Amino acid sequence: MEDYRARFAQLHQLWSIQSLSAAEQEEYVALLEQYGEADALGAMLDDSWDTVEDEGTFAASDKAALARRIISAAPPERFTTTRIHLLRRWWVAAAVLFVIALGGWQYYVYTHQVAPVMGVTDIAPGDNGAILTLGDGSQVVLDSLSDGIVAKQHGTNAVISKGQLAYEATAGQQNGEVVYNKMSTPRGKQFQLILPDGTKVWLNAATAIRYPTAFTGNERSVEVSGEAYFEVAPDKSKPFRVHFISAEGRRQGTVQALGTSFNVCAYQDDLAAKITLLDGKVLITPSLADSKGTILVPGQQAALTYRQLANLKVQTADTSRVMAWKNGMLNLHNMALAEVMKQISRWYNIDVVYEGNIPDITFWGEISRSEHLSTVLGFMEESGIKFSIGDGGRQIIVKKSN
Repeated sequence: MEDYRARFAQLHQLWSIQSLSAAEQEEYVALLEQYGEADALGAMLDDSWDTVEDEGTFAASDKAALARRIISAAPPERFTTTRIHLLRRWWVAAAVLFVIALGGWQYYVYTHQVAPVMGVTDIAPGDNGAILTLGDGSQVVLDSLSDGIVAKQHGTNAVISKGQLAYEATAGQQNGEVVYNKMSTPRGKQFQLILPDGTKVWLNAATAIRYPTAFTGNERSVEVSGEAYFEVAPDKSKPFRVHFISAEGRRQGTVQALGTSFNVCAYQDDLAAKITLLDGKVLITPSLADSKGTILVPGQQAALTYRQLANLKVQTADTSRVMAWKNGMLNLHNMALAEVMKQISRWYNIDVVYEGNIPDITFWGEISRSEHLSTVLGFMEESGIKFSIGDGGRQIIVKKSN
């Protein structure tokens, strides 16, 4: 039936001059839900969205925040799995534009507050911090140090500058002697490191990296557990290798790179390590005898199952989801509840237990990692689960709503 396009155009025009009645508002949204994938409707909404952007009447930061709230709170039953990808931008565009017509961002904020999660202490989000273990075994807490030299080791200075740790060689550096440091981020912490060769490393929560204070010999080699993003400094004479390790300290596999940007996610409570290539080229090799390496191109992800190290699968990556943590977001697109709660546990430094079976719920959308825990859980409760507190405030109990 083609009449819906003409009717939607009429309603859309009325909306643009803020003249929709209550009944017409319902009809407008109903047409969007029913025919949202149609090119004509999408074009109208895209044009309106672009107009708002061009006019600058709605700040980009406010629009992004509102879009995240709408995606997170939208009832999943309103969309089928096959349509949700197509509808996402248009639904958000219509919803954002719709609330602007009703009075803007302030109207939405004051009339659509998320209900607090009963019994949950409002835990603050994670922040910058790490523990540096020096070559002699001594440790330095990096959370609140002022800029300056943290440690001097065999002719190399470890220096804090603008919230990141870097290494500077001195005139007294001793060639041939290799001293290793280890940086660890507890749950609820993240940190940035610049290795002695200039390679930049971002560490997510609950992550550790072991590395030398100077790269000698014919290679650059580090060990990682947890999740870290690398921007490798080019040096064709010294290949850069990242070994991801097991809980027992055994190497599970190796990523070899030259002038490359990639993400390594190798948490021990996951089923597999995942390496995602953003730029350049990497060679992934499982730590098994006679294992053959696999080369990735940008946009690909390799998954290496811990229990079957020879089982290396390559697929196209959702790079926005992979890199969300580095960009300050919790990305929950098509993510099961158990995976979401792992992210929350690591970032908010809280244990998670389930009352009964783990609910079979899939989430969509994203939310800022700067939100307090109660806000995040409040959005999640819209999907039919309940949270309560236990163990003196450091444990979240998850159960399905009755």
